[in-house]
Amino acid sequence: MARKTYILDTNVLIHDPDSLFCFQENEVIIPLEALEELDKLKKRYDHIGHSARQTIRHLGTIIEKRGRRDAVVTKEGGTLKLDSSLLQGADRPDLPLRLGNGAGQITDNRIIALAWLYKQKHNGNTVFVSKDINARVKAMALGIKAEDYKTDKVDVSVIYSGHVAFTMPSHLIQRLHEGGEVSADSLDADGTELVENQCVLLTSAEGASVLGINKGGSIRKLSHSAAAFWGVKARNKEQQFAIELLTDNTIQAVTLVGQAGTGKTLLALAVGLQKTVEEGLYGRIIITKPVVPVGKQDIGFLPGDKEDKMLPWVQSIFDNFAPLSRNNQKMTIEYLLTADLLDIESIAHIRGRNLAKSWIIVDESQNLSPHEIKTVLSRVAEGSKIVLTGDINQIDSPYLDAGSNGLSYLVSRFRGRSLYGHITLAKTIRSPLAQLAAELL
Repeated sequence: MARKTYILDTNVLIHDPDSLFCFQENEVIIPLEALEELDKLKKRYDHIGHSARQTIRHLGTIIEKRGRRDAVVTKEGGTLKLDSSLLQGADRPDLPLRLGNGAGQITDNRIIALAWLYKQKHNGNTVFVSKDINARVKAMALGIKAEDYKTDKVDVSVIYSGHVAFTMPSHLIQRLHEGGEVSADSLDADGTELVENQCVLLTSAEGASVLGINKGGSIRKLSHSAAAFWGVKARNKEQQFAIELLTDNTIQAVTLVGQAGTGKTLLALAVGLQKTVEEGLYGRIIITKPVVPVGKQDIGFLPGDKEDKMLPWVQSIFDNFAPLSRNNQKMTIEYLLTADLLDIESIAHIRGRNLAKSWIIVDESQNLSPHEIKTVLSRVAEGSKIVLTGDINQIDSPYLDAGSNGLSYLVSRFRGRSLYGHITLAKTIRSPLAQLAAELL
């Protein structure tokens, strides 16, 4: 296979600072314009600033290793090179119209122009890599091959749902109802792989049924799915599966995926309150979600203390406290905050914390990149549990989609691990109007 040259856009480096090393034996070009953009972003306090600083450190190491050489050879046999061919203001009449000289030229166009020059040099074996679809379209209009960054991309058509249905003889279903277990090998799986902590709906030809979970190669009946948590009970089988995973103390990370109204956040809060306030298994509940900054401002510039800054972003989570507080009027949000049983935190500030003995809820985690998801999970200490909720088809970030967001990536990578469980919730538990809107609009 012919060696290719990949020109990386700045947004790829922000999305994954390790992307520099993900192109095997090929040549990777980092435009100096991208380094200039990273320099402007490095002082931000959010994940963008963190990624910019990490990428700059990688590039600094590359420059140190390079010495007088033109490029650095990677362990996979590829090369990394910083290219300053198109420093702003350089006169290049050979470039296509509107990608030429440009004291006033935008950075995106200068990076695309560099890709165009490499295309002429390498006779077509050049690929422009960007998370920005508009930049890719501009590059393709100039005859440059352009693609999204694919290293952490997931095929959502086959993404793990966390549950499956099988047929089983009635006598085995009866055994499960009586508290026994059934070997997963006895299932008529028809080639379907059953993994650890996967939930199952088992039915017989006679109409008997049971909901179960695979633990260590054995199927057992769900233990807590019929219980009520702060007045909240499961209203369908997916919610029963979710409660089983949330209440299982051997599972440290749970992902709940589904559209608005499926009960993801409500279940995470209800079980979290039970485990924290009633059982004392955790010292506090930590609630966080990705914050979309206003303009270039991060929440650190907004007025008020931490709770005041985060309140507009977590109000949708707090809406779920209303039905829970009705069952225990003393347990208001204000009381939980005052008693240090509830902590509201920004994703940016979680990076520097050690989250011990905490029930952690990350709402709308589909708006996190795989790199951010890794950062959050790396802060979860022993004795804590993290619940990540979201809808992979409802993404606000311009550089993420259903296949490249951190939630999809986590579901794909953690599938079958003993410390992890996942459920996709399909049925909306809201008003008939909300259900109709979700289905038709």
